[in-house]
Amino acid sequence: MPVRAFALILLAATLLLHPASRAAAPKSDGGAQFDSLIKPLFAEHCIKCHGGEKTKGKVNLKKVTTFNHLRANPKLLKELIEAVDSYDMPPESEPEIPDAKREELVASLKSMLREATAENPQDRHVQIRRLNRFQYNNAVRDLFLLNRDLFALPEKLMTRHSDYLKPDTRKMPNEVEVACHSLSPAAGMREVKAFPKDLRAAHGYDNQANQLSLSPLLLDSFLRLSVSIIESPDFNEQTVGIWNDFFRAPKAGDMREEVQKRLKSFLFLAFRSAIEVDTLERYTNYTLGKIEQGLSFTDAMKRAASAVLSSPRFLLRYGSTSAGKDLFVVASNLSFFLWNSGPDLELLELAESGELANLDVFKNACNRMMSDSRIERFLDAFPSQWMQLENLLGATPDPKLARLFNVDKSSPASVQMILEPLLLFDAMFLEDRPVIELIAPRFSYQSEFLQAWYTSDLKPPRFDTKAIVARNKSNDEKRAAFRTTIQSKEAELKTLVDPVKARLLKARRKGGKPVNLDPIAAWEFNNDLRDSVGSLHLKSHGKISFSEGMVVLKNSYLQSPSLSFDLKERTLEVWGMVHNIDQDGGGFMGVQGPGDFFDTIVLGERKKRHWISGSNRFARTKDFPES
Repeated sequence: MPVRAFALILLAATLLLHPASRAAAPKSDGGAQFDSLIKPLFAEHCIKCHGGEKTKGKVNLKKVTTFNHLRANPKLLKELIEAVDSYDMPPESEPEIPDAKREELVASLKSMLREATAENPQDRHVQIRRLNRFQYNNAVRDLFLLNRDLFALPEKLMTRHSDYLKPDTRKMPNEVEVACHSLSPAAGMREVKAFPKDLRAAHGYDNQANQLSLSPLLLDSFLRLSVSIIESPDFNEQTVGIWNDFFRAPKAGDMREEVQKRLKSFLFLAFRSAIEVDTLERYTNYTLGKIEQGLSFTDAMKRAASAVLSSPRFLLRYGSTSAGKDLFVVASNLSFFLWNSGPDLELLELAESGELANLDVFKNACNRMMSDSRIERFLDAFPSQWMQLENLLGATPDPKLARLFNVDKSSPASVQMILEPLLLFDAMFLEDRPVIELIAPRFSYQSEFLQAWYTSDLKPPRFDTKAIVARNKSNDEKRAAFRTTIQSKEAELKTLVDPVKARLLKARRKGGKPVNLDPIAAWEFNNDLRDSVGSLHLKSHGKISFSEGMVVLKNSYLQSPSLSFDLKERTLEVWGMVHNIDQDGGGFMGVQGPGDFFDTIVLGERKKRHWISGSNRFARTKDFPES
């Protein structure tokens, strides 16, 4: 797919991650800026507290007399940038630096810091960040191909019930089914411990790396968390996509070789980098040791997996001291930016082979990732934190001015309002709309409630009581007349029907035994294909799996033994029961008799929560009320 115009905004951001895009910046005229801007501002706003006898914070700016003196101290430059840019300095009791001057000062200090670190590589530090909850949840899901979230995620501000994010359509529908469940998020996996709380936002674009550290106490919490995930009742062969390839015991062969082969690919994905021989040996020996202690192969691999999840190499994202030339770091940064998760095998292999250093290959990788369904995580996380939309959920307007804001206290108007900017961002991405529409959009997605609220005062209309009383009296008189007519017609109908009914009952009593309408078979799909009524146990032809009371067919079908009696008519009745009306699904059942005798019933969802029967992809079925 070619890079679209709106996607170029993302691509421009991701290109900053690419080593080939990092051209050396020209040196600024720092000496002139120091003399004309920095030194006068220091004298006017800073020397009073940070010079002479008073040196608050052990920072004496009076000694900083030349450009070279300041540039030679990157640590001081960094502290100055943070203090001035965050408005911590000057303090509230002192005159403020004008905003224009403040911006110019910060820009000059940043330019100076870039030059200082470029000339002194030893001053560069490896940036290390811990995965936040949103990233951790996604990374674990992708690693195990889990079909559900680990935790309740209130930070996920929009849930899409309509599947409209299809890159091949590039068109938002006029109506979409979305909801905000942040005030009552869906539960995560059972018995999984809570994620250690971050001090700031839980999304994936927080620059406060110092608040995403990993202390020994926190490391112990992550170890407990990883064990609880692996031991959760919801972590099983129905929910874990890699179960057969990773956890299921091999039939035969060299045990060390098999364990090592499985761990090698698993560690490559989990650690997002090349795996050293001694690292692979350490995890292999650990797993084999558990097997020798009496654990089953599956349980031993579970122990190894939990150890991987609690490793700093999984929990931490490592930067590079080589100006972004580590392609594994590039792949990781790109993936956590676009997918809020670790890179997949294809991206890691590009990094391992060195192909990711090619700018065209990098652009193609970006295009592929933006066309992947996991881009939904970017659309969930980036605009939410960028626009700080979570603050909207905490809004409490004056009830006198917004009387209906909390008409439903469990679902205030804010949970509908918050969807507007998120759907706008979805449309911008999907339809390649002009970027200016982020500021001045020409359209908006609104619920019926919001449309009414935005365009009217929602005051109840005034009623004419006398007219209502007169209308009700007239309706009562008409209702009484209709009741009399209905009773008369029912009596007439009874005189016609009763004799016919009596004759039919008399004829039936003389006839044979009535047809038995009890079901001849029933299948619960409770991890098996057994018939709970009779002996028509199903046999699978092709690959299948079980999930939430369903059997999922993957280019396959199920077949029962032949019926014990002959069908005399083309008659088939099928009942399906779902335990959760929100689950996706569908299927069909047919009977095949001699010759061309064939009858089929299809059940499925034409749209969300609308279960109906039909055939030929519902081409001969139309929606109807209460379907």
